[in-house]
Amino acid sequence: MGRFIYTQEILRKLQLTEREMLLELDRICRKHQIDYILDGGTLLGAVRHGGFIPWDDDVDVRMLRENYETFCRLCETELSSDYFLQTYRTDPGYRWEYARILKKGTVYKREGQHKMTAKNGIFIDIFPDDNLPAARIPNRVCTCLSWLCRKLLYSEVGALNKTRLSSWLGFRILNLFPKEWGHKGICYLVEKYRHIDTNLVRCLGWGSKEETNGFQKRWHLETQDILFEDLTVRAPKDIQGFLEYYFGTDYMTLPPKEKRTPRHTVTYIDFGGQCEK
Repeated sequence: MGRFIYTQEILRKLQLTEREMLLELDRICRKHQIDYILDGGTLLGAVRHGGFIPWDDDVDVRMLRENYETFCRLCETELSSDYFLQTYRTDPGYRWEYARILKKGTVYKREGQHKMTAKNGIFIDIFPDDNLPAARIPNRVCTCLSWLCRKLLYSEVGALNKTRLSSWLGFRILNLFPKEWGHKGICYLVEKYRHIDTNLVRCLGWGSKEETNGFQKRWHLETQDILFEDLTVRAPKDIQGFLEYYFGTDYMTLPPKEKRTPRHTVTYIDFGGQCEK
């Protein structure tokens, strides 16, 4: 079997499928006055391209924890039957600490994740933002414990794919422990810092420099409507501040041509009856 190669037709078909899921998320959120914001490259695409970055292959949104929990509860009755809300609570094989809206009847196989037992399909990510303490010691405790929890949850994938001996061995050892420990550790941090007075938030289930440093909570509290493709969706009022924090002051500058490629390596995509390889 040849290696999967994105064509413009496949990539655009993927984007339009993800657009449908974003529309469904927005429908539920507007009906129940739940706020959210576009995240990362999805927001950058809205500002710089009026929709998807032409080579982007995913959609990401963020919600404050309270909104995220409300949204997840509402999906039990409100989400279209075409979709499935995937969390570690709704899918025992799912290991991540954020939710996905997954389109039923589709397949989206990531390279290196072929042994995972979670339900599979084309999806969009929904990241919950929790309070991040600003004081140095609590901040470091939160950062280090959430890092350990993420590594434990990733260990099934890491044990299969890491080639450096130290990384492979570390993930092999972590994978001996119940993945529930990772979920419980994140839940502990969520509750510990739920009511603290802080201007910073982060997704404890995702690791990056931006998450470690924390996002301004006001980016969630002061929002506006913007256009994404032909949809009206939510974004921070301070879009410039958010994007500069994420991508730097030159975020409107296109990357070199060799970097204009989809982020995720996949082995095949099935849009529902038609397999793309």
